[in-house]
Amino acid sequence: MTTWICDGCGLEHPDSAEAPPLDGCVFDVGPVSDEELGDLGPHTRQWLTLDELAAQPHSTEHRDHGRGVHSFRRLPRLGIGQWSFLVCTADGNLLWDPPAYLDDEIESLVRGLGGVSVIATSHPHMFAAQVSWSHAFGQVPVLVNTAARQWLPRPDPVVAFWDGEVQPLPGLRVIRLGGHMPSSAVALTPDGSLLAGDTISGSLDPGWLSFQRNYPRHVPMSAGTVQRLVDDLEAVDFDRLYTLGGDAIERDAHDVVRNAARRHIRWVSGEFDHLT
Repeated sequence: MTTWICDGCGLEHPDSAEAPPLDGCVFDVGPVSDEELGDLGPHTRQWLTLDELAAQPHSTEHRDHGRGVHSFRRLPRLGIGQWSFLVCTADGNLLWDPPAYLDDEIESLVRGLGGVSVIATSHPHMFAAQVSWSHAFGQVPVLVNTAARQWLPRPDPVVAFWDGEVQPLPGLRVIRLGGHMPSSAVALTPDGSLLAGDTISGSLDPGWLSFQRNYPRHVPMSAGTVQRLVDDLEAVDFDRLYTLGGDAIERDAHDVVRNAARRHIRWVSGEFDHLT
């Protein structure tokens, strides 16, 4: 039996003797609805195994952000191509938005940083090879928000459901904010770094942030949703912010979020329509 990886989004699917059909990815449910709850539409070109991915020429790019935060990604890009994060603490390590591949190089890198104690994701598009990573590191817990249950492609006893907020390690918080998807979450590290996933994203301006409901189609979040996100984050103390796309705000990140949200709300609410 083989675990199959969708090359379009990088999600692992249940073990089977034969690869799923090309329309068999959990995120391919036919035409994308106006509600866009998370389905990506047709996107699978082929199914791959972890061994096939390991055999492909590739490298792992690693960044040390300091204060116990590391990120890494595969080159050339696989699936969505996200940066994955390892938060290292005295009480264990969180793997956030795990990679869609697992081979000797990246496993050695992560083990050298202290391994993995728990795995969590910002939203279902980032499930990637989360169960395979858990099994490689002693079947550590994989935290899945209850609102993401419908998108879970590979059920497993290591999966633990949560809602609202969970603290997987002392001083480390995972908080559901919604927005991009109903289950979208952020992780707050003990040192005050916010791992935002796609809940908040970067922009062409390296000192700015954006709020997107649908990234492939560039559909922005509404003014009301962005205001709710900002209000919910007022109770969260952070000075750095990292997105799954690799964007980094290294100082005054909370002020950057407030300012970007304020301008986003003014534009999408029609305040400047007279200028268009």
